[in-house]
Amino acid sequence: IPHRWIHSGLWSWQRYGLGPENSLPLESSGDYTRELGSLRFADFGTNKTGDNLLNRVWYQPEEVFPVDGTPEERQHVFQVNVDTDYYRLAKALKNLKLERCINSTKCLQNTPRVNRESAGTSTSIYLDNAAYASFLFDKFNVTTVDMESAAVALVCYQQKVPFIVIRGLSNLAGRGDEADVFTPLVANNTVKVVVEFIKYFSPVEARSDA
Repeated sequence: IPHRWIHSGLWSWQRYGLGPENSLPLESSGDYTRELGSLRFADFGTNKTGDNLLNRVWYQPEEVFPVDGTPEERQHVFQVNVDTDYYRLAKALKNLKLERCINSTKCLQNTPRVNRESAGTSTSIYLDNAAYASFLFDKFNVTTVDMESAAVALVCYQQKVPFIVIRGLSNLAGRGDEADVFTPLVANNTVKVVVEFIKYFSPVEARSDA
């Protein structure tokens, strides 16, 4: 359960030979920025003496037009915090018992648990690359990657609607094919967490630990 969601799927991919000292295309008109930093592909190559042809990509915020903003006046948003009260309530889920096994022969090595984390990110890729996952953690403190949640976060920000995202993680980037085996288990555990979280909003189910 991340505290904030980052939309990391919007890039400006810089031409080979250009660097941090060079402006990005359309940057002068406010369409792009170097504020969020870049991914330099040469840092992940075997020859780290200089740039390679892939050069670097610069992360970009998304354009949003909030309902309470000036009409046709855009805002730029890279990350959105979940609702503070929802995130506080989610702390009570940390001891919820989750299932470890699909059946008598297929079990996870460790019992799943509910964690509140610093940040998650969404992009239009299936991330099964450990190096890129480590980069996202080092740069943005991201521990969760998916393809959908940041879109929900941005729409909620635009509409000024409180939200929280509860994700079930089915695999570790670059660590095998867990997703193919344990997706049903992850889905069932996630539903259990969501249902338990919703109970905190029912007067009948009110709890002292909330």
